[in-house]
Amino acid sequence: MAEEKNTMTEEYEWTEDLKDLNKELEERILAANQDNTRVKWNKLLPDLMVAEVLIVGQFAEGVQTDKQLNILMLQKDGHAVVPFFTSPERMSVLVRPNSNSFEVMKVNTVRFFQSIKGKPCVLDPMSPYARVFNPFEMKILAAENEDKVPPLPAQNAG
Repeated sequence: MAEEKNTMTEEYEWTEDLKDLNKELEERILAANQDNTRVKWNKLLPDLMVAEVLIVGQFAEGVQTDKQLNILMLQKDGHAVVPFFTSPERMSVLVRPNSNSFEVMKVNTVRFFQSIKGKPCVLDPMSPYARVFNPFEMKILAAENEDKVPPLPAQNAG
């Protein structure tokens, strides 16, 4: 049993790298949430769009398509919203990496917004970093920042 736990821990070692990567971004998000003028959010959104974030769900192995993703949804005021997270620490309010029920995927924010097509989402729910994005805002942000997203790694045509 202890050996299985180690395997699960090794599987999620990359989350430590992501936690460090988004540390500065999280500090800026916290400051932006405390700024009533929204100026800080407007300055930070382009950086959030090119950042890698975490999504939780059940994912089929191999090439990812809409039909293979089963992303975790939350209910907010009677409506479904899709949570996404800046770090493993923020994600831990809903799911632990060693849970067999859910998997964690690292994805670029623009690609995430494009993939959930019209569903509202919430960044870091149940934390001081939380922010809801409506579908219209997500579409605009994705379009404005699409050219800044690094290309996907080339896949072998096997």
